[in-house]
Amino acid sequence: MMKESLMVLFRERPISRLLAVEALGALPISALTLPASSPAHSAVPEWVQLLGLMTLLMLYGTALSTWRLIVADRLRPAPKTRQHLRDDRRVRLLVLGGPPAMVILLSVPSAWTAFWFTLTLTTLAGGAASLIRLAAMLSGRSPGKTTIDHPGHATTCPAHLTTDRPS
Repeated sequence: MMKESLMVLFRERPISRLLAVEALGALPISALTLPASSPAHSAVPEWVQLLGLMTLLMLYGTALSTWRLIVADRLRPAPKTRQHLRDDRRVRLLVLGGPPAMVILLSVPSAWTAFWFTLTLTTLAGGAASLIRLAAMLSGRSPGKTTIDHPGHATTCPAHLTTDRPS
């Protein structure tokens, strides 16, 4: 199984750029803001909210850029149609859901520390999941799937259905 370089992955699958921004943005910012957003405080500091808004805006800009690349890629025939449709659906959800999420989050009071703490933990989990997906893309396979090489073609199937048989 051949490992892909990050630049080749960015070129072939634009969604990987979004995963990299999610992972590299969400993990450090969540780790930085988690102590300040704990329910033990009476209110969440404004810098935590502004840092979260900045992260959401950065993710939204990356989603718009990625969506543009995916839409432009439709002009060429794509061998992995199902994969491209999933990528397009994910980016479209982020692009269409970003502005309402920003409006809603701007209206949440800083005294709701349990909400902000839960949101920070969710962001941390999402960043970790994005990092895992990016690592799986770099290793050349999807998480939970195994590629079986047959003479003339390769098949991807769930890992629990594969067996190690000599060919």
